[in-house]
Amino acid sequence: MTAPLQDLHYHVDEDPGLRPDARSAAPEDFPVAAADVAVTSGAGGAQDAPARAFTSDEAAARFYLDQLLQRDDRPAVRALLEPERPEYVPGLVAQGEQDLRPLRTRQVRFAQTHGDVPVFGARAVVELTDARELVSVTAQLEAVDGVDPVESLSRTEALQRLAAYVGADLPPEAATTGRLHYYKSDGYDGGGDAGGGSWHLVWLFTDVPAAPPGDADPGDPDARLGHGLGPRPVPARYAYLVDAHDGEILFSYSAVPTALPTPAKCAGTDEDDDRQTFLGQLVGPGGPACRLDDPLRSVRTYDLRFADIDSDPPLPPTPVESPTGDFGDTNRAAVSAHLNASRVQDFYKVVLQRDGIDDQGMALVSQVNVTAASMEQPPTLLNAFWYQRKMWYGQIRRNGRLVSLSRYLDVIAHELTHGVIESTSDLVYATQSGALNESFADCAGVIINNWYRAPDRHDVGTWDWEIGPGLRSDGRPLRDFSDPSRTGHPQHMDQFRRLRPGEQPGPANDNGWVHVNSNIHNKAVHNLLTVSGPTGRVFTVEDVAVLTYLGMARLAPLATFTQALQSVLDVARTYFGGHPDKQAKLAAVGDAYAAVGITLATSMPQLAQV
Repeated sequence: MTAPLQDLHYHVDEDPGLRPDARSAAPEDFPVAAADVAVTSGAGGAQDAPARAFTSDEAAARFYLDQLLQRDDRPAVRALLEPERPEYVPGLVAQGEQDLRPLRTRQVRFAQTHGDVPVFGARAVVELTDARELVSVTAQLEAVDGVDPVESLSRTEALQRLAAYVGADLPPEAATTGRLHYYKSDGYDGGGDAGGGSWHLVWLFTDVPAAPPGDADPGDPDARLGHGLGPRPVPARYAYLVDAHDGEILFSYSAVPTALPTPAKCAGTDEDDDRQTFLGQLVGPGGPACRLDDPLRSVRTYDLRFADIDSDPPLPPTPVESPTGDFGDTNRAAVSAHLNASRVQDFYKVVLQRDGIDDQGMALVSQVNVTAASMEQPPTLLNAFWYQRKMWYGQIRRNGRLVSLSRYLDVIAHELTHGVIESTSDLVYATQSGALNESFADCAGVIINNWYRAPDRHDVGTWDWEIGPGLRSDGRPLRDFSDPSRTGHPQHMDQFRRLRPGEQPGPANDNGWVHVNSNIHNKAVHNLLTVSGPTGRVFTVEDVAVLTYLGMARLAPLATFTQALQSVLDVARTYFGGHPDKQAKLAAVGDAYAAVGITLATSMPQLAQV
């Protein structure tokens, strides 16, 4: 199983070498190699006093990361530096940059390679100001050693070992996803935070259409819950790491968790019998008057007309249409899906300043009236999910008619946030990182649902904390954000549910109990939302939304609960940098997590000061 990599953590707020009110660190605050920086010139070309500048955010991020690694005394970290040039870190590949608009900073994300081969789960995130000064670094990196870099098994041979392991014939095209990686494994205890470990050269196969061996319908009701509704009506898709020398299956995890047109003001009745207004698109003469295609938000809604997802139905040629601007009460499922998807888009755009699910303005496509005969007798399907970069909605019978799951804004926000996670931290969907994947999706679901539906969005005392109300067979919600014990879930690390020694994550154990243990982190965030001080709530709703969203976005794929706390604290240090009560707010974050047993590891290595 997976062993943790070496943590590297820095925040300017914690640097004793800087003044207490410093908001960033300049190159001059580090030992500087002349080859890494250039001298700027003033306006008109006149040379000013020496000042250092970088040609790009990536160059600045590499420089600061190099300097911090030189401070570190751990052999496994020092070995990352090039012996002949200790100021240069080889093997870091830039993955992209992101504007952290609520913090008015930017971050650069790197993946680690060794000899041009990726290191599984190794990431570094460097946060910079607009002036390219350093704010923070979060990284999980480690030098690779003790492993033969030349594979003994070919990609095809490794796939044959995998086919024998899963007990199924795998299509030849599955081999095309295979890529060599370095992977650190350990004597795993089921919690995702064991120490030690050994390095392996592995073939990583992604999107394999077969689940790990085991009971697909386990007796444990927690495993049967899946992502909280019914079984996912999509083919099993898993990623596998196969030792490239002896063929052992070392790790597996789920690959499925996630001129402008003229807008038109439309109306219609949703699944809750409420009259709603929303934006669609006018279409040309001779056609229908309005289509569920919001050109301002890039939200489009289609009707699959109860097509079976097992047959891989094509997207209909056009979104749902109406001969007038009033969709009436005959398109309830589509109206609810369109309205709720627009609400999620608006929240991410306005409150979190993110440009859509992928932060690149991608269209948000929803499909209603979905069935899956292999899972449930049509026309019902107890599921709503993010898959293939689209939303899919099933339906249930209520009061004599079919009611679409598109009515549940909390479920929709949860599922769409899987798409946000997929394009940021890409948290591996197993054990602790998988539980964080689920929890951060739950956080968005609860916050966005109450942002639009609570009597007072700013007063959490008026909030509804249920996730998927009434969707369990006994009438209970799927989860209760305020009281996980109400649905039989843990709310403290003392109750953390671990895998058995040697047990692989899979469908029989909810991929390492991701929907069970997620409730521990949920309760920590509930504490953040509700904590009070002498003058009222310590954090606004917007505060917590920013802390959890940006805290998630800077994590590495194999993050643990402790690393999530550290990440949220780092965001808070920047976000509340100029606030007179900053220290009290940081303490409140720590207390909210400590109340559920999540604390910073006292043995976490500290950077040596120079």
